[in-house]
Amino acid sequence: MNLSIIRVIFLSLCFSLTLDAESKKQPNILFIAVDDLRPELSCYGSEHAISPNIDRLASMGTLFERAYVQVPVCGASRASLMAGMYPTSERFTWYGTRFDKPTVSKHNSTTSCTGAPNVPDIPTWFKQKGYKTHSMGKIYHYANDNQDAWDVIDRVGYFRAYALPENKSTNPPYESADVSDDTYPTGIMTRKILGQIKQAKASDEPFFLTAGFSKPHLPFIAPSKYWDLYDADAIEFPHNYTFAPENVPSSAGIHDRAWGELRSYGGVPKRGAVSDEMAKKLIHGYLACVSYTDAMIGQLIDELERLEMLDNTIIILWGDHGFQLGDHTLWCKHTLFETSMHAPLIVSAPGFTPGQRVSSLAEMVDIYPTLCELAGLDLPDHLQGKSLVSVMEDPNRTHKKAIFGRYHAGETVRTDRFQYSEWDNGGSMLYDHKVDPSEDKNVIDDPKYSKVVDAMHSVLKNHRKKVEFDANTNLNALAEETSNNSSGNTPPIWNSNNFNQKGTGNPYASVGDQYTTYVNWRVTDIEEKLSKDDRRLKFKKVSGPQWLSMVGPNYGKLSGTPSKSDVGVNEFILSVSDGVNPPVQARMVLEVK
Repeated sequence: MNLSIIRVIFLSLCFSLTLDAESKKQPNILFIAVDDLRPELSCYGSEHAISPNIDRLASMGTLFERAYVQVPVCGASRASLMAGMYPTSERFTWYGTRFDKPTVSKHNSTTSCTGAPNVPDIPTWFKQKGYKTHSMGKIYHYANDNQDAWDVIDRVGYFRAYALPENKSTNPPYESADVSDDTYPTGIMTRKILGQIKQAKASDEPFFLTAGFSKPHLPFIAPSKYWDLYDADAIEFPHNYTFAPENVPSSAGIHDRAWGELRSYGGVPKRGAVSDEMAKKLIHGYLACVSYTDAMIGQLIDELERLEMLDNTIIILWGDHGFQLGDHTLWCKHTLFETSMHAPLIVSAPGFTPGQRVSSLAEMVDIYPTLCELAGLDLPDHLQGKSLVSVMEDPNRTHKKAIFGRYHAGETVRTDRFQYSEWDNGGSMLYDHKVDPSEDKNVIDDPKYSKVVDAMHSVLKNHRKKVEFDANTNLNALAEETSNNSSGNTPPIWNSNNFNQKGTGNPYASVGDQYTTYVNWRVTDIEEKLSKDDRRLKFKKVSGPQWLSMVGPNYGKLSGTPSKSDVGVNEFILSVSDGVNPPVQARMVLEVK
């Protein structure tokens, strides 16, 4: 073989290896967090908000129409999301929550909570997997929270960063100033994030880059050009601006103290309602801040596109909770109403159909496992959320049947149709979103809904005990008629009737190596959850290749060693029985390599 032929073969091999390395390059992640952002965006159906760049992101990815936070206050919501864990009565409870250690309010010693320092948060996990992690802007409530997780930490300025001198002493709740974007911290932070993107382009290291925007958090300060996007005379109040929900309990927070955050600003009355003039200006300021932050997000997307990085970058945008803009006479957050709990969630990832919308329920604890699966990382054992990737693959799937949140002594559960909340002092409320999407009438005492109330209370009780739930109760039917199950026992349910092992700690089996996995976590049974020690569920392998056996029927433990003849996709039919109802089957697919 002559030298020229050898050279051609060598160069072809190098080119092939280069292409293979590029195809296996880990995706970058742009993690956009927006403070106090309710779904007041055009892509969510708002007729008022001007948000072309977030709308563009939605057209690039998957928009989750019904995503909910775990806690309607900044510090706790963010710590829960970053940990991938639900709040409890002792964990992630108040705005001053830290992830890395316990906290106590300096104003009220009874307000305290633990963090979750013994588990890896999102940046820690990605850093361990080879990512460079950047905390840019507001991600945790405190810039130095779990600081070892970050390679870079940068947060600019104070959120009351007024541009007009007269406002620096009076602290009004809003400001419109004829200044450039970069006058305020929002614009300054954007410049810094753009710089980090440029640096990342020149690096072989994948990045986990956060972009934490503080607006539309109070005070509503933005350059006047964003205020000018809106006609002040056309600002409208919500339809329930002048009244609280009918039959609402005092625990729900319909009182002056519920929006003390706003009352801390100059010119806002310490008691009673704000004037209609101020209310309109507050709504105007909120919308201006949404458009300001939207413009900054657009610059980040443009820069990724300019640098040809979009094709290998996962972009996720989320709000840390909702915000009341006069709804039910309320301002700010701090309640368990839809207006406090509902927040935007958009995920754009390479390889998925653009412009998708998911109507199934989702919650922010689902973000951590979703990012892991999208990035091809295994999942840490502590996670309590469920990856959203399956509904990104098929938006018509049901992701969850029940989602959960809490605030101080109150807990809430949301299903497809109902929102139920209860407090330690005995207060409770139930809203039927089929007929009352604005939650104007609490039907907790309506006999028609008595069975729904009992079921929802049970769901919360079960969740409280094990901090996990995927309901198998037809609550719609319970609103009108009794269950057809004469035994009063609900059968177990598989979270998915057709699943694979991708996204788990054991995504595939290898020839000659023992493979072990558990499937009990894929099943929910209401009656079993009522007793921590009750192991009455029995799992069985119905069919499938012989190499894998159900060796632990009480725990759904499967184990075995595949041979070369098993290489490829293996299909198994599994069943679970509670000893009362007929066994329920599901299909499991497992690849052998």
